[in-house]
Amino acid sequence: MISSFGEWTSPLSAVVAAGSGSRFGNVHLGETSVMWTESLPSEGGRMSLRYCRIDPATDAFGPAEEFRPGRLVNARSRVNEYGGGSFWRSNDEESMLTFWVDAETQRIQCGRDEGPAEILTPDPPQVRSRRFAAGTVSNDGEWIFVERESHPPVESAGAFEPMNDLVAVGTSMNGTVHLVGRGDPGGGDFVVSPKLSPDGTTLAWLKWDHPDMPWDAAELWAAPLDTNGFVPMLGPARRIAGGVDDQRSAALGRAVSVCLPEWSPDGVLWWCDDADDWWHLRCASTPGLPAEGDGDASARVIPDVPEEVGEPRWVSGGCRYGFTTDGRIVFVGSSGGLDALWVADLNTRERQRVPGPEFSYVESISVCGNRIAAIAGTPTHPTSIWVLDLDQGTATDLRSAQPILDSAWISEPEPIEFATDTGDRCYGLLYRPRNGDHEAPPDELPPLLVRIHGGPTASARSEFSTSVQFWTTRGFAVVEVNYRGSTGYGRKYRDLLLSQWGVADVQDCIAAATHLSSEGIVDGSRCVIRGGSSGGFTALAAICFQAEWGFPGALSAACSLYGVTDLAALARDTHKFESHYLEGLVGAYPEQADVYSARSPLYNASKLDQPVLILQGSEDRIVPQSQAEVLVAAMASNDVPHAYVLFKGEGHGFVELQAITRALETELAFYGVALGFKPAGDLPVLVVDLRHED
Repeated sequence: MISSFGEWTSPLSAVVAAGSGSRFGNVHLGETSVMWTESLPSEGGRMSLRYCRIDPATDAFGPAEEFRPGRLVNARSRVNEYGGGSFWRSNDEESMLTFWVDAETQRIQCGRDEGPAEILTPDPPQVRSRRFAAGTVSNDGEWIFVERESHPPVESAGAFEPMNDLVAVGTSMNGTVHLVGRGDPGGGDFVVSPKLSPDGTTLAWLKWDHPDMPWDAAELWAAPLDTNGFVPMLGPARRIAGGVDDQRSAALGRAVSVCLPEWSPDGVLWWCDDADDWWHLRCASTPGLPAEGDGDASARVIPDVPEEVGEPRWVSGGCRYGFTTDGRIVFVGSSGGLDALWVADLNTRERQRVPGPEFSYVESISVCGNRIAAIAGTPTHPTSIWVLDLDQGTATDLRSAQPILDSAWISEPEPIEFATDTGDRCYGLLYRPRNGDHEAPPDELPPLLVRIHGGPTASARSEFSTSVQFWTTRGFAVVEVNYRGSTGYGRKYRDLLLSQWGVADVQDCIAAATHLSSEGIVDGSRCVIRGGSSGGFTALAAICFQAEWGFPGALSAACSLYGVTDLAALARDTHKFESHYLEGLVGAYPEQADVYSARSPLYNASKLDQPVLILQGSEDRIVPQSQAEVLVAAMASNDVPHAYVLFKGEGHGFVELQAITRALETELAFYGVALGFKPAGDLPVLVVDLRHED
């Protein structure tokens, strides 16, 4: 059927696209079971715990089941507001003892599939004022070593920021023991990722201080651990690698960032750091507690390849590499915007792809024996929970996830590279329109949707995404821009955003649109831009400044989902984790308040000359509702065509199925109004310039 781009009918309705958007947290592989966290949009985004048993006699996998069915476990941490690391398992496989952070109370609970659950942490002074994440259990099962975040009383919250430390939690007593935090050797504004050596005698962790973010300067520390007394005690702590003291930082002119510490089965401490631009794998020189600065001259374990094994630490927990019983290492490598899962021989340093699907996106892995559990997906297969057996060469999808589209409808990502107007190189993933029933007239080019990831130190997910296919099946081309500052292209590329947020990212998104237009791939008169959180800021800024920067009309409309509108307000009001983030991305505040104002959409609303859609959650703690509403008022005063939809009860990132569905439908209706076409389907009637509440 011949139909104009944008007006194609699609089998992927908004409700199907929203309901297929389950996200995963961590995965844990043991000898007799696999467990993971999985969000359920149909249940308000509840983070359920699910597992499969493994028959030890046949190695057969049982069905995917909910842990503690009927009890509605919601395992979600709120450490650093972004959470992560919300469950962990006992080393005793037979006990099936599981520990998790309860979303409502933030207290640690433990239990088995049957029977009562036990609460291990004390009742905090105020609800959710003590938060936990990323635990590891001692070999005897008596202690958990875990991240803790302690919030001050509400009445004094403005004067004091939360305290982050590492604590030991007794599994047979209701209490916590402080191990290391601010003011202690190896302590700082943030202490995270406790990792216990296989013999239980050494604890390793990461630390960093304001104003750095962990991807700017994080250090690896370790200390002897004594668990023979009444409570665990740390001995003298020592810095192993990273930070400004790392001897490699002097030659590089910057601090070294360490991430993802792990212990190999033979007791050697491993990590990733970016001393050579990319987050490569490294390890200590000997087993056990490394010497002070042991990692300062550590060589890359895998031959130099332009890929990232490490990742920016936005959330707790997660793992990107692990060790097999036969002495190999399994790791995720990110290059050119795509992930790959590799296994390497540590003697020969030779690598090969792990048998099974060629994953383009891998979120986290867990290794046990010669098997790997991975949260992973391909361009045509939804992200799911996979178990890959290196001995048998088999790959099993534990959720039996099936593509909800036939291959004739699926658009696959094409890595692209292009020049910005400053001469820098920029990257992205292009998805072309694809529909099994429709074709466009031969003389017509598709509209372009420029999508911006959050972060801004993050990257586009190279996975099968219903939120992308929703658009491509309707006749849109989509480009996900990994602008300067994005992860996956090395430290030098990441640092190009320093002091340039609101400039470099905006220029790169405009450059992506003009590049694809000049190549004859998209209709340059019908390019729109959208983003959430920091991506919403970039989308709004692009509409504000494109004409001023010499690209009038390059983008015809913008959609901001819970996006930043006032940089100064963000610097003043945001949570501890990001409270100094803008010092690196924009400049010192309030000393450079003029720069903050000059780049903020709120103070440049008069420059908005294209339609804008604002989608905002009423319970957003990271970008409050007030930031959206001051911009809406400014647009009304300046006669900027706009629409505003407030989603009551939603926070920073919509989780309710109804909200996600409504947001997609509203966005499609908005583009129809802005670009002058009639989308197929029963969509909300969107009256631009009016405020709507959903």
